[in-house]
Amino acid sequence: MKLRKWSLAALATCLVVPLAACSGSGPRNGVVKLVLRQFDPESETKGLAAAIDKWNDKHPKIQVELETLSPNNVQQFAREANAEDGPDIDTIGYSDVAFLAKPRILLPLDDYIKKDPPADYQDLLAKDTISFDGKTWAMPWTADTMALVYNPKALAEAGVDSPPTTWAELAADAKRISSAGSGDTTGFCFPASGSATSAQWFPINYYLWSHGGTLIEKDSSGNWRTGVSQKRLAEVIDYFTSLFSSGAAPKADQAVQDYSDPSIVNSLANGSCAMSYLPPSTFAPLEKQAKSAGTTLTTAVMPSGLTAGATHLGGRALGINRNTAHPDQAWRVVKYLMSAETFATYGQFPASKATLRQVDVPASQRAYVQQLPHARSFGRYLGSEATIASIEQIVNQNFSAVYSGQKSSSKAAGQILDGLTEALEG
Repeated sequence: MKLRKWSLAALATCLVVPLAACSGSGPRNGVVKLVLRQFDPESETKGLAAAIDKWNDKHPKIQVELETLSPNNVQQFAREANAEDGPDIDTIGYSDVAFLAKPRILLPLDDYIKKDPPADYQDLLAKDTISFDGKTWAMPWTADTMALVYNPKALAEAGVDSPPTTWAELAADAKRISSAGSGDTTGFCFPASGSATSAQWFPINYYLWSHGGTLIEKDSSGNWRTGVSQKRLAEVIDYFTSLFSSGAAPKADQAVQDYSDPSIVNSLANGSCAMSYLPPSTFAPLEKQAKSAGTTLTTAVMPSGLTAGATHLGGRALGINRNTAHPDQAWRVVKYLMSAETFATYGQFPASKATLRQVDVPASQRAYVQQLPHARSFGRYLGSEATIASIEQIVNQNFSAVYSGQKSSSKAAGQILDGLTEALEG
């Protein structure tokens, strides 16, 4: 890409691979320089940097520079691309692909897929998120989901022989753990604030999906509608409210927004919380933290996690900027990034099922590998007038209002459905 002035306001930093400004450029002395942008914290991408180092060593004529823009800012990339700028290759959350595809900010990849397809292309996860208007705009790259994280010792001391496999078992086991012994260990911890981005969003959907419901869906005519009755939705709210009223979960969690909040991860690490849910990128460092504190943590599939579509499939896609001067070389890099060679050092799970089978996964994280093939992306909510962010806000605020006693579950369920209907109407 053309050189541009560096802006601190962009909050981007460069992992210099090799040392250069954060922008791709035309060939110099026959060397093509490409920029790959990613949005995870640099502390989580050292393995990716190592993979890029390896590429650069093997391909002196195609050099890749890793740029970090954290947190994710898809609008920034859109602005840059519309100004004929930006990175050559961008990592994109699956739910953002359509946002970038609609204005044709990304380069369509169908010709490349036809002529030079990635390995295991037909068996990639999350393919439902990368197509728009009959074209393919990105490649599924990484895959993640939430697994149940638990302390085997805490479960055993409460007389719980194995991690819960149903939501009813989770509630009963968590209550039992909280009531056992001196009461120093809480059974289940989870972020339950009413903020727009509260991570209670994940178990709420998991519970609903595993019981045959969904927040919105297409009818047989292709029109969007709500996908759950008021009565059933009120039952979902009652379930999560009961975790607090029974003592299974601490009421302080009603002020917690994120699963990585210190109040949750530290409680898991020191043994004062027995169970929660986390993505692999958060669990891996937590496991080390817990071990140094004398606590053993491991994972199990979420309740009903082996049921098709009962958990979410998250992760990253790789898109090529429509403005890149080197699309052929960028495609070669994309294929490399999707390969087992990259994931040999990069601590993420690949979206390729074949590559996933080749990755050496610690025993404590194998639940993610078990669950991922059964997970389904939030692409199920894409395509209507309602954005995922707006749906999330409506749900989180109303669930939280019931926890705090401001509303009944029936009233909150009705207001959620009214809000969703309004959002679907645009």
